[in-house]
Amino acid sequence: MIDTTLPLTDIHRHLDGNIRPQTILELGRQYNISLPAQSLETLIPHVQVIANEPDLVSFLTKLDWGVKVLASLDACRRVAFENIEDAARHGLHYVELRFSPGYMAMAHQLPVAGVVEAVIDGVREGCRTFGVQAKLIGIMSRTFGEAACQQELEAFLAHRDQITALDLAGDELGFPGSLFLSHFTARVMRAGILPSMQAKLPGRKASGRRFVNWVRSVLDMA
Repeated sequence: MIDTTLPLTDIHRHLDGNIRPQTILELGRQYNISLPAQSLETLIPHVQVIANEPDLVSFLTKLDWGVKVLASLDACRRVAFENIEDAARHGLHYVELRFSPGYMAMAHQLPVAGVVEAVIDGVREGCRTFGVQAKLIGIMSRTFGEAACQQELEAFLAHRDQITALDLAGDELGFPGSLFLSHFTARVMRAGILPSMQAKLPGRKASGRRFVNWVRSVLDMA
């Protein structure tokens, strides 16, 4: 029996993958960005997963449309605020939002540190407005390479009081964790930011303070 009086939590919620289709449409129009459809109804299949996708790339392509309309820091702030509003609408009391500022900044060459600050501002305002508790987890997107991850790391460390954990996400086979050992140094630990593991692929040993997602776990019949 489910106790409906217990507070609801979501500890794996991607801020940059949780952008409203209506917001994508509005920001696309505001910044004159070409979208694959011009009405909400026809846009949704392009930006939301509404059926099984054939592969991970097809799945991630849908997320790309959300960040393509982030043409300003105000847009980043808006989607952060709306993430908290949506969490409140879903009845959540506590959420952990993870985001990659490099991914959010990429389409329009926004300053990565500015994106982190905008997300913090939007989440803070959303929490005040809707009464939701939230923590932020910073994603370093390994797919963009070591230098890009270092840039994301520096932005997170500049706001260490607002970043709860670090996440190394992306293409593990093409960019193995051994390339990023220097990103998890004593300096990071002293900042009080703990490592979090985003994904584990078959055949690899895993270590981390928290395991948040297991890829292809359906293959493990145990």
